[in-house]
Amino acid sequence: MQVRAGLQLWAQRAGAALRIEDDRSDPERAARLHAELEAAGCRLVLGPYGSDTTRACAGRGAVVWNHGAAADDVQRMAAVVSVSAPASRYLVALGRAVAELRAGARVAIAAGRGRFARLAAAGLEATAETLGLELLGRFPLTVPPERVLAAGADAVLACGPLQPEVALLRRLAALSPHTLLGGVSPGILAFPRQLGGDPDGFLAPVQWHHDLGAAPALGPPSAEVLRAARARGLLEAHYLAAQAYAAALVAERCGGLAPEVPLLAARELRTSTFFGRFRLDPRTGLQRGHRLSVVR
Repeated sequence: MQVRAGLQLWAQRAGAALRIEDDRSDPERAARLHAELEAAGCRLVLGPYGSDTTRACAGRGAVVWNHGAAADDVQRMAAVVSVSAPASRYLVALGRAVAELRAGARVAIAAGRGRFARLAAAGLEATAETLGLELLGRFPLTVPPERVLAAGADAVLACGPLQPEVALLRRLAALSPHTLLGGVSPGILAFPRQLGGDPDGFLAPVQWHHDLGAAPALGPPSAEVLRAARARGLLEAHYLAAQAYAAALVAERCGGLAPEVPLLAARELRTSTFFGRFRLDPRTGLQRGHRLSVVR
């Protein structure tokens, strides 16, 4: 619903006709639909949402304007143009916040077994020393919380599937109220309900927040986007809508700069939208301009 809303807001402002297909989060179906939309003459084909589906589309050589795949290996694919920061930067953002709140903190990582969680954990492990943090190690997301706390952690940062991440954070908060706790799940709107209690104090990385107030070089400012969203009855537009809108703005600009080779234009583009800065790493293709923020 959020992705659809973001694309509808862009289409309304751009005067574009929008066709939305449901890939049912199935990689084969996503790749087929992507090819069909290109063959039908769509000027821009945006998405899909998710690393597995995006990987399948790009694997067939299609240019993918990526707003929903943060996995580093997907962003590195030659035909993928990403607007969001990669997975390897998620826990780095949280680590940076912990370092500002508690210099020299001892940090434990609780990570799931999935690809996203492994990339996020590896990113922090590679930068913890630079941030001035003492890393106590990587624990399974299903680890008993007493074991993590026994290691002497000043902060515990979690990354993994929603339910086990929330369950661990809930138990850690009950056992040790003074420990800094962060994860990906506190960044979603449903986190307070999932937690079943007051979420005060939890840290979360976010791709976008409307209070950042970026002055974009391309497209409308956040305030205008929020007004348009509220006019359509969307009271809570969050990062899923924002990054979909931003991907459409970037794709539209690249198509205007180089209609025959928009991918080349994307590789060279340096700009900003209300979502944040846009710049692809010329060597890897990872999104390097956009930076994750942290909410507490």
